[in-house]
Amino acid sequence: MRRRRAWLAGWILVCILGASLLASLLIGAIPFTVAELWSALWGQSESTARTILWELRLPRVLLAVLVGGALGCVGCAFQGLLRNPLADPYIIGVSSGAAVGAAVGALLGWHQRGYGWAVSLLAFLSGLITLSLTLALSRQNGQLRIPNFLLVGVSLSASLWGVITLLLVLAGEDLSRVLYWLLGGLLNADWQRLEWASVPAILGCLALFVQARALNLYTAGEETALHLGVPVERLKWIILIAGALATAATVAVAGIIGFVGWITPHLLRRVVGGDHRALMPLSALGGALLLLWADTLARTLARPVELPVGVITALVGAPLFVWVMRREQGRIG
Repeated sequence: MRRRRAWLAGWILVCILGASLLASLLIGAIPFTVAELWSALWGQSESTARTILWELRLPRVLLAVLVGGALGCVGCAFQGLLRNPLADPYIIGVSSGAAVGAAVGALLGWHQRGYGWAVSLLAFLSGLITLSLTLALSRQNGQLRIPNFLLVGVSLSASLWGVITLLLVLAGEDLSRVLYWLLGGLLNADWQRLEWASVPAILGCLALFVQARALNLYTAGEETALHLGVPVERLKWIILIAGALATAATVAVAGIIGFVGWITPHLLRRVVGGDHRALMPLSALGGALLLLWADTLARTLARPVELPVGVITALVGAPLFVWVMRREQGRIG
């Protein structure tokens, strides 16, 4: 029954995501009809319509799908590894490290010199450096201790947010560029960012998919997983490194977008159960769908002003988080 429900949920999400992709391409400051969209796709329309579609709207829509899908997948894997349904991709501090790198790049004026790609690259590398430091400080007797990892990650994240606050004070005229990374957004989406961010994001998610069966056994307990032949230590390293790789890539191109990696796996787990072989790809589809619509609303709700997409996801996610917490407390009570 759960397998059937998972297949049904997958087909529903795929159909809704396809329809949403079409709707998102049609909606904008200059709306398209289906006929105009078709003509622009095949280069049969005027140059303005082709430019809007191919240089602005299409890469942005695809980047929203990539970022949302990666966050949903990583959130699902981290919730299973930490055995905490409220965990999200940013819990290990990679996002804070990436935000520091992006803020430094913005303050160096790389955007003004035409090196916007370098800001994203620096954000990606600083996120991975943060992960390496967290992993190094979390080892005990040759083993990676998850509680230690979380404590070190939270401590480093708090320290890095102090650095970010200092950078905000020093930002001056570049304050808006630094805030872009902290609030999250896809305003700067282009084919170059989509191309290079897709490689680490997709590779990281594929590595997580491969570990889905082992993760199912791990959720029953480390000792049980060991008795069933799961290499627990290797599983921890693979999930944390692959998840951090994908997360750093998303932060590097879109900033910090909260709640997407928590909402989708948490809600879908209630529908299809805890089998990560189904839950992980469904969470990727759900995350892609959620962020696609959040970005569509962000660029259309307050036209001509564009809202940060992180604000939209927070407005949806924060009340939902409170509702879930109250419901869980009610069950425990």
